[in-house]
Amino acid sequence: MPVVSRLPRRQRLSVLLATAAVILVPGPVAAQQPPLPAAQLPEITVFGASNVPLEAPRVGSAVTVITAEDIANQGAASVPDVLRLVPGVAVNQSGGRGSLTQTRVRGAESNQVLVVVDGIPINDVNSGDADLANLPVDSIARIEVIRGPQSGIWGPNAQAGVISITTKSGRGLAKPELTARIEGGSFGTLQGSATVRGAQGPFHAAISISGLRSGGFVVAPGTTRPNGSDMGSLSAKIGADLADWFDVEGVFRMVSRSGFYNPGNTAFGPGFVTDPNYGFLAAGTGRNTANDIQGRVAATAKLLDGAWTHRFSADTSQQSTNARDSYVSAFGFLESQGFWSRTERNRAEYRSAYTFETPGLLGARHTVVGGADITREHFRYYYESDGFFGPFVNDTYAGAGRSRERKGLFGEYLVSLPTGLSLSGALRQDWNSAFRNALTWRVTAAQTLGTGTKLHASIGKGVTNPTFFELFGFFANFTGNPTLRPEHSIGWDAGIEQRWFGGKLVTDVTYFRASVRDAIVQSGGTAINLPFETTRQGVEVAVTARPLGWLSITGSYTYTDTQSAELVGGVYVGKEALRRPRHAASLSAVATLPDDKTKVTVTVAHNGTMRDSFFGPAGATDVRLGAYTLVGAQISHELNRNATVYVRGENLFGQRYQEVFGYQGPGAAVYAGMRVKLGGE
Repeated sequence: MPVVSRLPRRQRLSVLLATAAVILVPGPVAAQQPPLPAAQLPEITVFGASNVPLEAPRVGSAVTVITAEDIANQGAASVPDVLRLVPGVAVNQSGGRGSLTQTRVRGAESNQVLVVVDGIPINDVNSGDADLANLPVDSIARIEVIRGPQSGIWGPNAQAGVISITTKSGRGLAKPELTARIEGGSFGTLQGSATVRGAQGPFHAAISISGLRSGGFVVAPGTTRPNGSDMGSLSAKIGADLADWFDVEGVFRMVSRSGFYNPGNTAFGPGFVTDPNYGFLAAGTGRNTANDIQGRVAATAKLLDGAWTHRFSADTSQQSTNARDSYVSAFGFLESQGFWSRTERNRAEYRSAYTFETPGLLGARHTVVGGADITREHFRYYYESDGFFGPFVNDTYAGAGRSRERKGLFGEYLVSLPTGLSLSGALRQDWNSAFRNALTWRVTAAQTLGTGTKLHASIGKGVTNPTFFELFGFFANFTGNPTLRPEHSIGWDAGIEQRWFGGKLVTDVTYFRASVRDAIVQSGGTAINLPFETTRQGVEVAVTARPLGWLSITGSYTYTDTQSAELVGGVYVGKEALRRPRHAASLSAVATLPDDKTKVTVTVAHNGTMRDSFFGPAGATDVRLGAYTLVGAQISHELNRNATVYVRGENLFGQRYQEVFGYQGPGAAVYAGMRVKLGGE
C-alpha cells in the first residue's frame, strides 16, 4: 500500500500538496550536483555507488553529489550543515560546534550509515557511529550521499547508505595553488584554514591545515557555563603517476579536538532518594578530548589499455578519547566520573575490474569486478566513578582489551546497453570472528529515455555489526551479550527523474522501503535482537533548477515512516524510531548579482516533530521534540580574482530548538570572513 494512503486524510492532503509544490516549483536538493554557472545542468560521474566510477545516467541508486563550490556557495561551516539540505538525511547535534553529531539516512540508526573519507571508514570502532562535528569542510572536494543498502558494495554498517567524502588533490594542476580562509563571529568563534596543492612531473600533492576555537553557548537549560570547543587538523594527499598504467597515492589525516560539556545528573542521596534533577544535564564541568589518526596507501595498475584495473590498498585508523566530569548533587555530594578509550582498525584490500564490449551481442558494455579484504579491530576501555555510593572502577578491558576480525570476498557485474538500460549486481560474503557470518547483495537498474526521463531502482541486503559495547558491556548497570547477531535488512527503492526545459530543471521522486530483522535494542540492562521485523519507508522528492542564468535553486522534501519497539513490562510496544522527523524539507537559492562578483545565498532547513527519550530514575520515557525551521544567508563579494569577502548568518530568526532532548541548539549568529586563492588552474 502506498505510504501516503496510510496517513490521515488531512495529513495526506498536506503531503500531496507539498509534493506537488516541490515538483512544479523550482524549489527543493536533487540527487544531482547543484547547478554550475551554465544554462543547463551538467552530467556528473559518481564514484561511490559501485566498485567502479559510473556516469550519473548509469547509477540505479539514489545519490546526491555536493562539490566544494556548492559548500562555499551555501556558506556551510561544517559537514552536518551540508547534510541538513540532503533528502533522506537527518542530523542530530548535541549542542553547538564540536559536540557529538549523529547522521541518520532514511530513518535508520546512525551506526547503519557508513562514512568514508578518501577510502577510509571513519565510523567509531566501538559505537559504529561517525561523528562529523569537526570534519573540516575547506579541504573537501566532493561529498556523495548514496542512499539504500550498500553492504554488497561497501560491507557492514552500510545498511542504510554511504556518505563518501573526497578531499582535494594536487593532480592535474598546471600551477601550484594556495587557498586560505579566515572567519570570526558569534559565540567567540575564530576559525581558519589553508591548503597548498600542486603537481610537478609525475608527482602531485595537497596539504591542508585548519583550526577552530569557539567559546560556545549555554546548552543545558538552567545552567550558565558555555560549552566551548577547540579543533585542529592536518591532512595530506601525496601521489605519483609513475607510468601511464601505474600510480600510487598516500593519504594522512590527523584531527585533535576538545570541548566542554555538561555532565548528566544520575545522583542518588540517603535512602536511595533521587536527585530532583535526575536525568537532566547538571551545572557541572566536563571536558572531553579526542585524537584521530588515519592513513591509507593505494597502488593502481591499468593493463590492456586501461581495460583491466588492479588496485591494492591498506589503511589504518586510530582514535583515543579521554573525558572527565564532576558536579555537586542536590544532597551536597560530589559526583564525578572519568573514562578513556583506545581503538584501532587496520584494513587491506585487493580489487580487480575488467571492462569489455560485445558489439555482436546487444552492443553491450560489461564490467566484472572481484576482490577480497580483511579488517581487524581492537578496543580498550577504562571507566571510573565516585559519588554517594562510593567509587566504582571497571578496568576489565583496560589491558588487553577486545579484538575481532572480518574477512570478505566480493564481486560485482555491470552491463550497459545502447538502449539506455544499465544493470548491476553485487554479492559479498563476510566471515566474522566474534559473531555470525553475513552474506549481502545489491541489484540496481537505470533506464534513460529520449524524453529526458530516467527510471532508477535498487534492492539489496544490508547488515550492521554489533558494537563492542553491545557485545561485551562496560558499565556496572549494563551486561554485554556475546550471542548477538548482526542486524540485517532488505531494502528497495524506485524513482523517476525528469529533466525539463532542456535540462534547466530536474525533478526526482523516489519511494523507499526497508524491512529490518534482528534489530539490536537495549532491554533490561543488556542488548538483544528483536524477535520480529520492523520497517522503514518513505518518499524523497528532490529538485535542482536554473530558471535564470543568475539564479540556481535546489531543495528537497522527505517523508519518513519508521517502526521500532521497546520492551515494557515484558511486552514489546511498537513505537516510531527516535530522533527521526516524519517530515523534513530544505531549500537553497544562490543568486549572482549583475556585477558578476556578488552572490547572495539563502538556505532553509525544516524538521518536523520527533520522538526522543528522557532517561529518568524510572527508566526511559517518551518526549517530543518540537518542529523547527532554520534560516541562513550569506553575501559574498569578489574583491579581485584572488580574494572574496563574505558575511553569513545562521538561524537568523533565533529559532529555539532541540535536536537531542535537553540540548539547546545555537541561537542567531553572524560571521564574517575572507577567502583567498593564489595560483592554480
